[in-house]
Amino acid sequence: MPSVLVSPVDFSVSNSEYGKSYNILNNIEADDFTIDAYAGNVETPLECESVTLHSFDSETTLEYLFDAYQVAYDHLRDGDVDLYHHMNLGYRWFNPLLVANLTDSVPTVIGPAQGGHDILRQEFHYLIDHAFGIDVPQTVTDPLYSVFDRTRSMLIDPPRLRLYRRTLRNADTVVAVHQDAKDLLANFVDESKIEIVPLGVDPTEFTFSERSRTSSLVAIGMLKERKGYDILLNALASVSTEFPDVHLHIFGEGPLRTELEFQAERNDVADHVTFHGYVEQSELREYLADARAFVHPSRSESFSLVRLEAMATGTPMIVSNTAGATEMVRDDMEGYVVPIGDSDALADAIGRVLGDFELASQMGRNARAHVEETYDWRTIGQQYIDIYRSLI
Repeated sequence: MPSVLVSPVDFSVSNSEYGKSYNILNNIEADDFTIDAYAGNVETPLECESVTLHSFDSETTLEYLFDAYQVAYDHLRDGDVDLYHHMNLGYRWFNPLLVANLTDSVPTVIGPAQGGHDILRQEFHYLIDHAFGIDVPQTVTDPLYSVFDRTRSMLIDPPRLRLYRRTLRNADTVVAVHQDAKDLLANFVDESKIEIVPLGVDPTEFTFSERSRTSSLVAIGMLKERKGYDILLNALASVSTEFPDVHLHIFGEGPLRTELEFQAERNDVADHVTFHGYVEQSELREYLADARAFVHPSRSESFSLVRLEAMATGTPMIVSNTAGATEMVRDDMEGYVVPIGDSDALADAIGRVLGDFELASQMGRNARAHVEETYDWRTIGQQYIDIYRSLI
């Protein structure tokens, strides 16, 4: 029986949070080949009988990667692998076995692969604060950011990109998570090698709810610059004049909470916003079930799983045009996709959903149907099986 080796998988495999590695492996059900996968740590055992998931009990990511590449090299050298799969290759990272072309005689899959997301100036400031454990003034971190950005683009990225390109070119199939990722990857590898298989969600974990006639909005994510809450609060100032009952529920913590609370007061919308911090998933889903829309104004995303979760509850979507947004949220179908950073367009989209209950209700139904048809982990697992079979 053909043998599939998956290594590296991930430092930690669990069904908590979004659990993409867990869910891909847990839905590769096939009886015509054996699959051995190697993770740094296994927090949640798989239910899938087709995959044997091994753990190195690694203490650090570097330790795990060394062990994962070593076990892959040993299997490839011994000739007992019929297909090799590197899961979750990060953007601009590389696989030393593929760089050295040690998998030449074994069909190789890379994926899911996606682009990275930007480290913005404000986020760099908080990274420095966290690294040194002191409050470093932004007048100090801003010049450091400029040096960091130039150093990365001139000295670090060129060799990384060469290794990344060689890794991709020596693979037989590269799995991109959406068309935007495919377009990016096509700069490094022949487009004919790239297949699109999205990430997903388990619809059975989310109860579909018809919309109620409330004027509540839900936003979820860390309170940091990349997530665009400042843009949303500016839009809310406009929306609240036409819809005085509108209320925005923000879920998540982060370094910008105090600043955003001050912005809500300056915009005279403090009474229209509740900052909930972190809450249990059960409570979060109750708010989604009651919401007129889910709003996600990020400046940068590689693949947004929180959008899928909101769609699975039947919540209309208003999102920024980050990578993959227009595939996940089709304009006028599941919701609206607005330009990144455009608070006026965001306010207009929110107003359209608040002002038309029947439209919001239909968008919610479309969102749930789109998830069930395209983003169910069971469907995605089958797509990986099809890729395996095509190569073995």
